[in-house]
Amino acid sequence: MTDRQCNSFIGDVDVREVLRYAGVKNADLCGEDIRQSALRAIREVGETASPRHIACECTLLTEENCCVIDGISIVSRDLAAHLQGCEKVLLFAATLGSSVDLLIARYSAVRMSYAVLLQAAAAAMTEQYCDNVCQTLEASYQKEGCWLKPRYSPGYGDFSLESQTILLDRLNAYKYAGITVSGGGQMTPMKSVSAVIGITRQRQRGQNGSCASGKCANCSHTTCAFRRT
Repeated sequence: MTDRQCNSFIGDVDVREVLRYAGVKNADLCGEDIRQSALRAIREVGETASPRHIACECTLLTEENCCVIDGISIVSRDLAAHLQGCEKVLLFAATLGSSVDLLIARYSAVRMSYAVLLQAAAAAMTEQYCDNVCQTLEASYQKEGCWLKPRYSPGYGDFSLESQTILLDRLNAYKYAGITVSGGGQMTPMKSVSAVIGITRQRQRGQNGSCASGKCANCSHTTCAFRRT
């Protein structure tokens, strides 16, 4: 699915999240000039982005250290634990599009400090876009008495980055969202996300869009520089 306008959720992107991605430890103490540059970066990325997403419901079997999704085995003890209690899963991918990569590359050649803010704004906007899409998906599943667990992406815990290829191939992500992946699990466009989302009949925490919350809490990389407190 393609969302041609990113402007619909620009207002949802928190400037403090952008500054967090940019490495600012305390956004409330940064100077007004940095804050205004971050707001400009949000606007510029929003005007440039061509967000797309794709989701596919799949069967699920879990073992102690392995998940079998539509007959495809993925070895990951952490993913299997995360999906306990789920009957099925959604495979999910989203991107802001290649135009954002070009925007960041252009500024990287002439103004690296602003390129860092663009990178951060694009990262925050990607997460916000995924959250918004997943909340909409969850609303439809709630009508059937189901809930969605938080997104769980390759790179979380022992869920290897190489699994990106499995997810994106199953989604036919290049055809439907223009996303490709290298042998090492690096996606193109850069501001892209892939994930597994558990479908369960057990109500999840959070009142609205539980699938969009708690992602850091479900990742075992506790020393990550971008981890939410």
